[in-house]
Amino acid sequence: MPSGTPPTSSLPPTRRRVFTALMLALPLLFFAFLEGALRLSGFGEDWPLFVPVPGHEDYLYQNREVARRYFVREQTLPTSISDAFKARKDTATFRLFVQGGSSAAGYPYYYGGSFSRMLEQRLQQTFPERSIEIVNTAMAAVNSYTLLDLADEIIEQAPDAVLIYAGHNEYYGALGVASAESLGRARWLVNTYLRLQRLRVVQALRVLLVKASALLSGRRAGAPPGSTLMERMVGEQAIPYGSRRFEQGLEQFRGNLRDLLARYRDRGIPVFIGTVASNERDHRPFISAPSPGVDREAWSARYRSARARLEAGDPEVALAAYDALLAQDSLDANVFFDRGRALEQLHWYREARASYLAAKDRDQLRFRAPEAINRIIREEAARAGATVVDTQRRLADAATNGIIGHDLMLEHLHPNVDGYFLIADAFYEALREAGLIGPWQHYVPSRTARAEILLTPVDSLYGVYRVRQLMGSWPFQPPGVVDHAMDTVRATNEVERLALALFRREMNWLEATSRLRDHYAASGDYHAALRAALAIIQQYPFLPEAYAAAGDLLLRQRRYAEALT
Repeated sequence: MPSGTPPTSSLPPTRRRVFTALMLALPLLFFAFLEGALRLSGFGEDWPLFVPVPGHEDYLYQNREVARRYFVREQTLPTSISDAFKARKDTATFRLFVQGGSSAAGYPYYYGGSFSRMLEQRLQQTFPERSIEIVNTAMAAVNSYTLLDLADEIIEQAPDAVLIYAGHNEYYGALGVASAESLGRARWLVNTYLRLQRLRVVQALRVLLVKASALLSGRRAGAPPGSTLMERMVGEQAIPYGSRRFEQGLEQFRGNLRDLLARYRDRGIPVFIGTVASNERDHRPFISAPSPGVDREAWSARYRSARARLEAGDPEVALAAYDALLAQDSLDANVFFDRGRALEQLHWYREARASYLAAKDRDQLRFRAPEAINRIIREEAARAGATVVDTQRRLADAATNGIIGHDLMLEHLHPNVDGYFLIADAFYEALREAGLIGPWQHYVPSRTARAEILLTPVDSLYGVYRVRQLMGSWPFQPPGVVDHAMDTVRATNEVERLALALFRREMNWLEATSRLRDHYAASGDYHAALRAALAIIQQYPFLPEAYAAAGDLLLRQRRYAEALT
């Protein structure tokens, strides 16, 4: 036998165990060494959820880099509305956290246009003796993976309740089953990665994998010019209703939501979870097609004939034609959508809404949550003892003919200001029914609350500009087409000038809102100036100068008692 290390079978038992232990330890030692080397070199970050406010360390706010946990390809990260809250919670404080995606964050208005800010203001008026804190952690393009990953850090901040409005991003949100930022479709694998991703070795490995993937696919890492985050997140466009990928998205949502609700339940934290709403009537499906085995040419001819009857003002004949098509195949979203139009023209509104919802479910570009998401929300909430807030029903009840459309939605799924207020109103009433916080002796009627929301004209116009930008590219425009109309917009007054400067990132929100406040004050409109001043306080509760400016405006209105508080 050649000389060298003797086979382990010839070693004494004690030495054999030591040898085996060393062999097993070598990979661990190697990774420990590599981890230490990467940390010493400054590679990677921890990205905690909350960090101290610079210069005001007695307050915390959401780390603007926390989304780096979920986005590797993206250079421009989504962020929350950066609610500041006390680092040390006192006994007078009632603290709620909000979780969700862009709708929960208040896109496209953010700030006073988010439902959380509307709710916080109303609750503070309802309980003037308490300090109400609502910390909104929602970000665009995230889904249930992010919600679950952030839960432990939210729990560390002693929430009195958690509010959830989420479900639209389950397919294309970061790490979703059809996302460009996907790690695969095994839920255990993705959640394991999220638990380990603070390790520098794991971060380095993911960066290498992303670069290798970009090289192999012939794509340059980074965003194509003019694209939106919505466009960049889509990894797989067509996901037919009932397909394996469709079901995987539902399984992903159910599993993560079950774990999330269980985590809060085990800590005794009440959860209020909203059903998700979208544009039912006024948004045609993005991608529509019959089943693969259907003769497309014959199908298209019959569909065009039915639509011609509808456009000619003959909804009864059109309805019969649509029903005949659906008797042959029930996968085409456009047939259900136009059928809803025919039913609505016949004033059969309940049946029309059902057809619009069926069209949404069959839209193969999965930006809007299918109704199965709301079913899962109800089932998992019942399982965990969470409270379902039927925000979808609240919007439908307020919508024309009971069908949610452009009266409450800006595009496919983001509410307008009235829509966001209705979501806030639904959560307000749910908290009241649960009897949280204390005696509701100073109940604020919805009409009063709606009139006093702290959404400035600059925020509102900024939202209009954001939606125009979003709808100027795919999927609202054909692939490769970008509408640059916003590039030529010119301001005609001070509000437009400030909103454009904010939109074009020539000015930050604090500067724009401060200038708006001063503009109104100089023109003698102290009421509008005060609203802007209060919006600044809501965003920056730690700034003494913000309170001083509001106090001065109250004095100018001879509201002396309020100025002293």
